[in-house]
Amino acid sequence: MVILAKGHVMKDFVMKARSFVVFDLPLQPSAISCSFNTTHNKYVSDTPTWSTQATKQKLIASYWFQHVITHFAFLLVTSVIVTATIHDGSAISASYCIQLFIAGFVSYWVMYLFHYKPCFDGNYLPMLETIKESYDRKQTEQVEKCRQAQLPNFTLTLLFYVFLKTSKTSSLQCNDHTAKLMTQLFGVDAGSLKKNLSLLLGKKQHLSMRKTTEIRNRFEEAFMFLEAINFSEGIVVLRGLEQRLLLIGQG
Repeated sequence: MVILAKGHVMKDFVMKARSFVVFDLPLQPSAISCSFNTTHNKYVSDTPTWSTQATKQKLIASYWFQHVITHFAFLLVTSVIVTATIHDGSAISASYCIQLFIAGFVSYWVMYLFHYKPCFDGNYLPMLETIKESYDRKQTEQVEKCRQAQLPNFTLTLLFYVFLKTSKTSSLQCNDHTAKLMTQLFGVDAGSLKKNLSLLLGKKQHLSMRKTTEIRNRFEEAFMFLEAINFSEGIVVLRGLEQRLLLIGQG
C-alpha cells in the first residue's frame, strides 16, 4: 500500500511538472476557478464592495506577472544551467552574458507572440470570463431566491405594526424615522415602507377593487405568519386593523 501511495504521489508530481513545463497548468479550468474563488473571497473579506470584475483584473495581472514570468524564468535558468554544465563553466564570460541576455530577450518575445499571448487570448481569458459570469449568475440566483422567500413589503409593514402595538413600547408614526428603522430591520426601500405606513395610519383613502384584493392577500400572509408563531394577541390586533382599513376602503 505504501509503495502504491508513493507511486501515486510521484505520478501526480510528474504530471504537475509536465503541465508546468508546457505551460498547461495555469490554463486548466479547475485551476482558474480555484484561483478566482480564492482571490475573490480574500478581497471581499477586506473590501465588501469588491466586484468580480476587479477579481478578473487581478487574475489577468497574475497570468502575466506570475505565471508567465515564472515559466519563462524557469526555462531561461534551466538553459543557463545546462549550457554551463556542458561547457564545464569555461564558456561563462562577459561576452557570454551579453549573448545570453540577447538570446533571452529574443526568446521571450518569440514565446510571447507564439505561446503566451495565444494561450491568453484563446484559452485563459475566455475561461476566466466564463467562470466570472457563472459566479455572477449564481450570486444573482441566490439573491433572487432570498427575495422570493421574503414576505412582500406591505405584509412586513403589517407585522411591524402588530409587533409595535402589542409591545406597547412606543406609538407608531408615519414618518421618515420609522421608515428608516423598518429599512434597517427588513432591508426594504424606505420610500415604499413609508407609503405602506401612510395607508395604515394616514388619511382615509378610497381603495379600488384590485387594491382591496391585494391588501386582503397581504393580510392573509400576515395572519399565517402570526398563526405559525402562535401569537394570538397579535392576531387580534391584526384583525382589528383589517376590519378598520378595509371598511374605510369600501366606504
